[in-house]
Amino acid sequence: MADASAPIASALARATAAGCPPHLGLMHLLMAAPSEAAARDALRDAVAAQPDEAARTRLAAVERCWAERPHAWSTIHDVLAQARHDAHALSPQAAVAEWAGVFDSLAASAPDAGVALYGLGDPALTAQVSRELVDALQRWGALRANAIVLDFGCGVGRLSALIAPRCRRLLGLDVSAGMVAEARRRCAALPNAAFAQANGRDLEGVANASIDLALAVDVFPYLVQAGGDLAPRMVDELARTLAPGGRLVLANLSYRGDDARDAHDLAAWATAAGLTLDGEPDRPFTLWDGLVFRLRKA
Repeated sequence: MADASAPIASALARATAAGCPPHLGLMHLLMAAPSEAAARDALRDAVAAQPDEAARTRLAAVERCWAERPHAWSTIHDVLAQARHDAHALSPQAAVAEWAGVFDSLAASAPDAGVALYGLGDPALTAQVSRELVDALQRWGALRANAIVLDFGCGVGRLSALIAPRCRRLLGLDVSAGMVAEARRRCAALPNAAFAQANGRDLEGVANASIDLALAVDVFPYLVQAGGDLAPRMVDELARTLAPGGRLVLANLSYRGDDARDAHDLAAWATAAGLTLDGEPDRPFTLWDGLVFRLRKA
């Protein structure tokens, strides 16, 4: 690892950490490496040089994960070429329009990887991660059989398809018309699931106090990146739609890499919107490292 670039070395260190599943270790390595050959060489050398048996076993599992998904490099970089998290539009609304276009394109070319990069383009792996998240919602008491659920930023409906059979009614919203069309296709057999294109500015059309559970998974990073007051305004809109005692489960506020800043910002926005945090933000999953905030409307 000493000869690897700093980003590759950091990714490999992350992959050897206890609790890091192989697919996440591989995702971070592929994102950090300048080429597929560089990633392969760094991983091979790290396995050979690693003195700790447990860490070496984890790196070997990353190698096996890659061997089982030989197109992982191209999948990751095809998505990253379109979904640049370092891009900045001229205005928040221009950013929303740009992201809608990006996800329209990804809905056609890489629907699964486009909404869950850690799935490496493998629908079975993405489904496994999604089931763990939905099971947690039920375990936390946020998802109930009589609940009306809002899947905000629903993408292709990967979570909606699992949630709808466990609730009374589900509404999925997304700024991408292509993603909404794909979600409708995948959830066509679920009569209690409906999908609509959002405007990216507010939750127009969703009534006050009508939602028992609002879910926002990997959608706020794009609002934060868009800048302006878009992210806090959307927290306020989500709070508006929640019924008394309703829950908001938000996974990943941003991709800034600063958990303390994310926690500080969301706490301020939530307080202003009349929401309270249920405990500290954490990373509760074994298959995904998203930072989860659980909030409640008084």
